[in-house]
Amino acid sequence: MRSALYSAVARCHARRLGKTVATAPLPAAIVAILVVLAPLGLVRVGRAVGGELAGAVGTGDVADALVLGPVLAAAVAGAALAVSLPGRPALGQQVAAGPCSGIATIGAGLLVPGLIGALVVLPSLVAVCVALASELPGGPIAGVALAVAGFSAVPAGAVLAEGVLAAGRGRRRRSLVIAGGALAWALTGLASGAAALGPLAPVGAALRGSQSAWFALAAACGAAAALALAWFPLAATRPEKRSRTARPARALVRGERFRVPVAVAVLLTRRDDVRLATVGALGFGAAGIVIAGAAAAPAPTPFLLATTTALLGSILCSLAVCGVLLPGRWLWLGGPGDGRVISLAGCLVGLTGSAFPVAILGVGAMVASGASWSAVGAVAAFVIVGSAAALLAGAAVPWRADEVGDQLTTFAAFGAVAIAMSLTVALVAPRLVSLGLPDPVVIVFVCGVSMGAALDALGRRLGGASG
Repeated sequence: MRSALYSAVARCHARRLGKTVATAPLPAAIVAILVVLAPLGLVRVGRAVGGELAGAVGTGDVADALVLGPVLAAAVAGAALAVSLPGRPALGQQVAAGPCSGIATIGAGLLVPGLIGALVVLPSLVAVCVALASELPGGPIAGVALAVAGFSAVPAGAVLAEGVLAAGRGRRRRSLVIAGGALAWALTGLASGAAALGPLAPVGAALRGSQSAWFALAAACGAAAALALAWFPLAATRPEKRSRTARPARALVRGERFRVPVAVAVLLTRRDDVRLATVGALGFGAAGIVIAGAAAAPAPTPFLLATTTALLGSILCSLAVCGVLLPGRWLWLGGPGDGRVISLAGCLVGLTGSAFPVAILGVGAMVASGASWSAVGAVAAFVIVGSAAALLAGAAVPWRADEVGDQLTTFAAFGAVAIAMSLTVALVAPRLVSLGLPDPVVIVFVCGVSMGAALDALGRRLGGASG
């Protein structure tokens, strides 16, 4: 029964991805080629960054910061995945009533999307980490440990999200157990000199050459396995959501001008996964400010750490736009308004929702430690391009909240689009600058082209057949 379930769900995911590729074969081929080439480009990036940090990595703060950045980002992504993952009934009444355990159903839904995500993200992650660490005292093995540490933070964020969900749904004992695990994590890291990294603290020590790189790799692999084994039972036995009392309907906007954007915003904000991911983005971003402040990191490190960490959680707002609008596309496009207005409203709401937590934490970080206007501009561009990548991925592989694992497929598509866009920008932007264009003009051009592509993709998806 278990093997049949895994095979059936795998075929469903493969059929959906095949349909997506068949719908747009040329863009899919371009993205695939860029994803394959991305590790080669990231090797150069990693060596350049490692060369810049080689003289300063001997201090514990710098080495630990190199680990903390990807760990916080991956934890946010894991928390966003956990809060968006539906329960066992999402596979249908027949499977829900069958003899398979909850862990088997969750594993079946995540197997194919997880493999796709790993094939998309891990080669680039390993390439940049190994190239970076090759310029540091730790060497390539420490780079592999750094990549595994980032990967292990995904189930860590998911476990923390399960604790928040359990507390909100009245399962206090479960939330207290998870809180105890978080305390044990901090105490383990404190014994190694980096409380925020927990059992991943040896990775920072390995990068600066004061710890065996093989030991750090073993610690990171052990943490990844333990956290994954802890998350699966928690996800499979998640308490049901409490029922809500119906609220009377009321008009939110008077007049015609802003009705479409407000309607799209209401549809998004009514989703539990979007709200919880936004709250998680704020929480992890605030933790980044506190950790950077405690380490006395110079400006604009707290600002950059907080804002980029928050963006990876709040990006779910842009990622889910197309999936939210698709079920009602017949109503959206059957009204008297122009279909382009719907696409424009979706892009605007997705960008605003992604930027909102980043703006709040950015202001807090600037007040706490300061930041230059160039750093603010860089983060603003990163938010726009990141939101555009999420809108593109959500249009290519729409977010479907009623299917186990489909969210992870959309995350994998986002990873592929983000890698492809990053490589394209890295190739095109320097050439535009060499032609004499000012940096602000190049940034505006990149942001405009990115959002234009997202707007076009969303309009085509909403105007065509839903998938």
